[in-house]
Amino acid sequence: MKGKKVFLKRLILTIFTLAILINTAMADNQRTVLKLATLGQKGISAMIYLDKTFFPGLTKAAKGQVEFDVYWGGVMGDEEDYIGKMRTGQLHGAIVSASGGIADMVCPDVSVLGLPFLFNAWAWDEVNYVKGKIRKHVLNEAEKRGYKILVIINVDFDQIYSTEQNIETMEDIKAAKILTWYGQLENKMLQAIGVSPIPVNVPEVVSSMKTGICNMAISPSLWWVGAQLYPDTKYVNPLPLRYVPGMFVISLDAWNKIPEKHRKAMNVFLPEYEEGLQKVMKESNEKAYKAMIKYGIKEVKVTPEELARFKNATRPV
Repeated sequence: MKGKKVFLKRLILTIFTLAILINTAMADNQRTVLKLATLGQKGISAMIYLDKTFFPGLTKAAKGQVEFDVYWGGVMGDEEDYIGKMRTGQLHGAIVSASGGIADMVCPDVSVLGLPFLFNAWAWDEVNYVKGKIRKHVLNEAEKRGYKILVIINVDFDQIYSTEQNIETMEDIKAAKILTWYGQLENKMLQAIGVSPIPVNVPEVVSSMKTGICNMAISPSLWWVGAQLYPDTKYVNPLPLRYVPGMFVISLDAWNKIPEKHRKAMNVFLPEYEEGLQKVMKESNEKAYKAMIKYGIKEVKVTPEELARFKNATRPV
């Protein structure tokens, strides 16, 4: 009788252990599909890198158990919409610029990178040095707010585009109907120059420019080309008003639902893919800008004296 009881106890323990092992194995091999959104147009080079190299690389690192379903070209609204949809579970993540509104939601401190004239024009060594110094702090602050930043992207140094008038002085900008979409930081910068910008959601930028509601905007070159706005543009000024950071961010809840071994595997490869994306973004923006000049958009530049006026006016920001 005693032998039977021992046998039953061992049998129950064995079954219980097997159940735990099976459940653990099933959890580890659970396929996760992350729904992402971005304003980037699928056909442009940086987005091709994401689609053909970045996302497949992370899927491979996770042994095929993590996949990415991406909504390209702003079909899910603007970037602030993405963050709202991440909170409700409609999206799990997004590739976004670290603009004022986005930064306020994910990590306000990251917006320091977009302060006017913080960096010298296209001084990527400066950018990467500062970004490296604040990265750990930014990632920790984002997690406190419920977000996991996987990469911090160098989007570009923005340019000023005009469909009507020259852009050589602060007075030229004051006389324009300039739109704003980049949040509080952009508003403060333009107001410091003496402008009353017209607030526009990103999906409305193209129609606002083409219909003449607005005739001037600040944008990265690659986005301007992708949005097909260059045929309507007469002037561009490469005044380095600001550097634009971006982020690949997902909700912390969605990240933590991925089995730990897959998270660790993806983390190993993220620095490599971030570096690759930085290179593609840099080359793509340079090509896009040169292509617009070749197309016939007139490049105008401010004088050193006018540059000093811009810097002095925006320093309080």
